[in-house]
Amino acid sequence: MNLVEIKRKPDFPAGKVAEATFWVETFGCQMNKSRSEHLSYRLQELGFSPAEESGEADILVFNTCAVREHAAERAISIISKFARERKEKNPDSIIVVCGCLGQLEREKLLGKDREINVLAGTHNWEKIPLLIKKAWQEKVKIVDFQEEPPSLYEEKGYRYSSKISAYLPITFGCDNFCSYCVVPYTTGKQRSKPREIIEEELKNLVEEGFREVTLLGQNVNSYGRDREREGAFEELLLDIEEWLRGIKIWVRFLTSHPRDFTEDIVKIVKDSSVLCPYFHLPLQAGSNKILQLMRRGYTREDYLNKINFIRKSMPSARIGTDIIVGFPGETDSDFRETLDVVREAQFDVAYTYVYSPRPGTAAYLLEDDIPVCEKKERLHILNDTLRSIYQEKLPSLQGKVMEILIDQEEGGLLSGRGANNLRVYLKELSSAEVGEWREVVLTPGEGNKVYGSVKR
Repeated sequence: MNLVEIKRKPDFPAGKVAEATFWVETFGCQMNKSRSEHLSYRLQELGFSPAEESGEADILVFNTCAVREHAAERAISIISKFARERKEKNPDSIIVVCGCLGQLEREKLLGKDREINVLAGTHNWEKIPLLIKKAWQEKVKIVDFQEEPPSLYEEKGYRYSSKISAYLPITFGCDNFCSYCVVPYTTGKQRSKPREIIEEELKNLVEEGFREVTLLGQNVNSYGRDREREGAFEELLLDIEEWLRGIKIWVRFLTSHPRDFTEDIVKIVKDSSVLCPYFHLPLQAGSNKILQLMRRGYTREDYLNKINFIRKSMPSARIGTDIIVGFPGETDSDFRETLDVVREAQFDVAYTYVYSPRPGTAAYLLEDDIPVCEKKERLHILNDTLRSIYQEKLPSLQGKVMEILIDQEEGGLLSGRGANNLRVYLKELSSAEVGEWREVVLTPGEGNKVYGSVKR
């Protein structure tokens, strides 16, 4: 969960006074975080103010995720807890639930907790601030859903709490229908944002002083396929390079689908002055049998060929991935194949999960035939393997010089990320400040941390 706190208030019309306070709790992916920022700004435009703490808020907004069963159940539990507590602390407060869980589990949410005042999904996102205002002012309960997604994706005008990093969604929705994934059912078909809107937003972010921008999409590589005139993702990257020529800014992109990831993307990033050499390519499984059951559209050989091309073309690039263990039918042999791919790929970042059956997906019809204890053991083995790989790679960073963008200060300790997404913690107090680029000399530390000394 992430609190979205807007520190830079919008310009309100003259005489406008904040009516109530709000708190936004975000579950899930970067797209949700981006949308929560947008929602927070819109609520301030309507006259509401961010609360200092969740318990003080008049309006509690839960922007939810439904990708995994555990996350969905946890969100429902937290929503119910807040609903019970608010009766004692602030009986006039209202609860708003939106996002993927709202779209997928509306009947369950309404049945489990009738204290929800506004329930909405993913297809009517632009209406949600006005629904909240109506519910607050008129003290009514609202259930508002749009069964079909908008035909066009033209959301813009996002605002961000940080002046350093911003998310810029370029697609919304997904056409892949991997057998385990609910995203196509909660977000609808892919819609690509018009290129002229992306250009406008990028240039606005530059003018506002942002240092880095992350392009977002469920599958950024398929950008433009639903709108032929927009061109392919590779063309968009080339345009971005042209639009930002001569400007000091970093541009990242998430997430790539291995099937659609091309060598041309690597070549464009390699020759770019603004595109960052970090590639997130979800493997999900290393067994061809399981990949086929998952409907991923590539083989382990395809995947490793792309990883090897990146490593050969850009040795300093870093590669991240997602992996699921315990998918129905996964044998010990299948799991060992995943470990083999992990060892060969030498991932720098990995997010690992136990398979979670989701209603409505093709995999939900398969027998979940692997005991929970076995799934947990495989996850433990996988994570140990990944940690060992990372530990083996750490010494190679000793003494290397890297430029980082300082973006965090916690407990008096500054840290930042390199263009390749490596987080570096500054070893000593210095004159460096959040928002600055600095060259640092790297030193591996304990607990997988990497430290840096500001180069004099």
